[in-house]
Amino acid sequence: MLPIALYYGDFVQVGLVAISAILTVVSVIAYRRRPEGRYLLLMLAFVLLLILSVSTALLELFVGVGPTTIQLAEAYLIPSVELLMGVSFLVAVLWSSKARRRGAMAVLAAVVTVGLVASTFYAASSAGIGNAGIQSILPAGCTRPVGGFLIIASSLGYNDSIAHGAPVKSWPVLDVTEGTNVTITVCNTYSQAVGFQVTHYLAGRTEAVSPGQVIDVNFLANQTGTFDIYCAIFNPIHLYLQGGELNVL
Repeated sequence: MLPIALYYGDFVQVGLVAISAILTVVSVIAYRRRPEGRYLLLMLAFVLLLILSVSTALLELFVGVGPTTIQLAEAYLIPSVELLMGVSFLVAVLWSSKARRRGAMAVLAAVVTVGLVASTFYAASSAGIGNAGIQSILPAGCTRPVGGFLIIASSLGYNDSIAHGAPVKSWPVLDVTEGTNVTITVCNTYSQAVGFQVTHYLAGRTEAVSPGQVIDVNFLANQTGTFDIYCAIFNPIHLYLQGGELNVL
């Protein structure tokens, strides 16, 4: 059983959804009473906050979210909504006069520019996220099972998947024959909990692995095909835990 601390982020996310929904309703009422530019921008900002909190909550709580959906949300949807929300708040604050409106437009241009630069920097440096979370010593029991597979989660992904081009390129790749009893040992050397799922075989539940924990996953490979191996627990290295592949031949 996972410690209650691992669910803290989920509780906070649900609370943020509730608060942002209330703020959205209040902002809509305020704009209907005073249909001015400032109130329109504030309403837009709170609507974006609601979209952001709901999107993040779904990624954290919904079991079975596919790797493509997670990658799209983390790489494009969430950063874009955050940028637009921040711009809306800033422009609303500077909206009170014509002179300030011009200043607001300048701030808008500056924020968008900074946002684009920051996004580029994040994409270039994200491979180094959480390096401090790597443990120099593997957890006890983190060994390859006889006839099975070993997957180590770290800030570099599953089995250093970043170095292998994940999530664009599949890694790790597990090949088994139909009818095989598959055993996978999953170790977590990262500083946060990670998830482990396999479409079809482990799509109905999330295998959560706490920092320093080792788990064994077992299932019968009773259907041929290619199945995704991915993480369904939201964390900073989520993007690099989406490229695994199980081939049942």
